[in-house]
Amino acid sequence: MSLRLARAAIASCFLLAMPLAAQRAELVLLGGSVRSPGVEFDRVTSTQLPPPLYTRQRGSREAGTALGAAATFAIRGHVFGEIGFLHHSVERSISTTGTGDPTGPFLVTSTTEGSVTSFWMGPSYRFVDRDRLAVSAMLAPALFVMLGDAYSKNTVFFNAPARRAEFGFLAGLRARYWLTERLGVQASVEDAFWAPTLTPHPSDGPFSPENYSKTDPAHELRLLLGAALKLR
Repeated sequence: MSLRLARAAIASCFLLAMPLAAQRAELVLLGGSVRSPGVEFDRVTSTQLPPPLYTRQRGSREAGTALGAAATFAIRGHVFGEIGFLHHSVERSISTTGTGDPTGPFLVTSTTEGSVTSFWMGPSYRFVDRDRLAVSAMLAPALFVMLGDAYSKNTVFFNAPARRAEFGFLAGLRARYWLTERLGVQASVEDAFWAPTLTPHPSDGPFSPENYSKTDPAHELRLLLGAALKLR
């Protein structure tokens, strides 16, 4: 485990331990899949030598299985707080046209692997709160940490993110069913909204049309199952 992952794990454990002092606290271990956007970015760059020769590059991101945990704690009435993290692998593909042919077919595609770890903390509203069944909706700010070769400047050059972490939002709907007084299961559907800011290319600017360094806002769909435990 790398030093960055170790730090992220320690921070996650600290955040998840915070709700333990609440009057009513629950912990859920999460697992499932993440569906990433089909196109992560689409940009046109050019050579710096005159005359400029433009090239188009398009990136896509595919994610796989995910593992994580979340803690919820009562605030007041049907309002709860939620703190959690989720880690999933990423396969990032970048396709390139021929030099001087930005409208032509993509000739070369390179694929690299990495991972994304998201952390979120925010409110949820439990509009169904019975002895056996709890259904809640959540909207929270989230931090997305990108790791691995897929986001390394030495590997993907100017198509690497300018920062290794980006802020976004996480919206979700959870249904939690208690099998016993303390043990239960959870099914959840989540949507994460975030986009990395790409490293600027030397040709970025008014002389390179259709070029931009920030990707369009994209969302990742998460389908998760979990095992829940009542702590208090």
